[in-house]
Amino acid sequence: MTIKINREETNLEVLARITKATARKYECSMTINFQNGERQIEFIGNDECKTKIATAVEDYFKHPADKGTQEKSDEPDRPQG
Repeated sequence: MTIKINREETNLEVLARITKATARKYECSMTINFQNGERQIEFIGNDECKTKIATAVEDYFKHPADKGTQEKSDEPDRPQG
């Protein structure tokens, strides 16, 4: 008996969902479809925000020591509380 194993690369999906959450900060959205082996991501919003969103996501993964050397981010202020 042979068992078919579908190996999925989930890193891209996780990164897409982090990006989608970040896009909300800029009043943008993303449609993500990773079902049935498809890899579809659609950006919805102001194209000028794409660079800011990408920079913010990239900053999440930087080492804390590297973060102190960069200029102030264009990321909007988050409400406290």
